[in-house]
Amino acid sequence: MKRMINIGLLILISVMAVLFFVLNPEEYKLFPRCIFNSVTGYYCPGCGSQRAIHDLLHFNFLGVVNHNILFIPAFLLIFYHYTSPVLNKIFNWKLPNIFYFKSTPWIIFGIVILFWIIRNIHTYPFSVLAPN
Repeated sequence: MKRMINIGLLILISVMAVLFFVLNPEEYKLFPRCIFNSVTGYYCPGCGSQRAIHDLLHFNFLGVVNHNILFIPAFLLIFYHYTSPVLNKIFNWKLPNIFYFKSTPWIIFGIVILFWIIRNIHTYPFSVLAPN
């Protein structure tokens, strides 16, 4: 059963990746707008992530940074989380899974909240964090 769920998730992620590669969220209304931004006018920590995914799939790293700079460390953490067990098994390494440290969720939560606050300050240099 777990294998079927994993296969289903892999298919879903693959379809979404193809969709984000082919269609630019800036040009198509198929992609939903941020509800928080639509209601309040402020940016949430995820604002710009759809455009960042599109840019990442096209290896446009400057575009990723312009849309949501927090996307890069989040992507790298998730990539590390899924590749470290494989690397440990293949190369007999002892890479720790940092998601299982007690302080990791609180550190990530603090960074996200801090990012959420400072990206809504409309003064330079904080205004650079707003999605373009």
